[in-house]
Amino acid sequence: MNLKINYLKSVLLSQLLIESNETLKGTTVYRQSLKGAVNKANTELERAYNKHYEDVYQNDPETTTNVLNRIDSIVNKISSASIDELVMIDSVIDKYNENKEWFQKYGEAEFLKID
Repeated sequence: MNLKINYLKSVLLSQLLIESNETLKGTTVYRQSLKGAVNKANTELERAYNKHYEDVYQNDPETTTNVLNRIDSIVNKISSASIDELVMIDSVIDKYNENKEWFQKYGEAEFLKID
């Protein structure tokens, strides 16, 4: 895969991880050792990717927001799926990859407009 695409993916996933880690604060799982690890991870991710994320976001806020929302949505669906559902989701993705043109023609997908 293209190095630029891989780097962009890493920047966007890092931003989602930082945001997800922030939601742990105040929960029972956010204890001392996890708290230290999360804080260290967030600091390192922000140091490595924050400037690049800001550049990507400023270049196209709407697309960046929509991509982040879609990734977050997919992760939530996968993490809450049963084993049977995971098998079906994997099968649907395989079918999509086999015939992307059909899905793009007949499937529905939309990005939200940012005001």
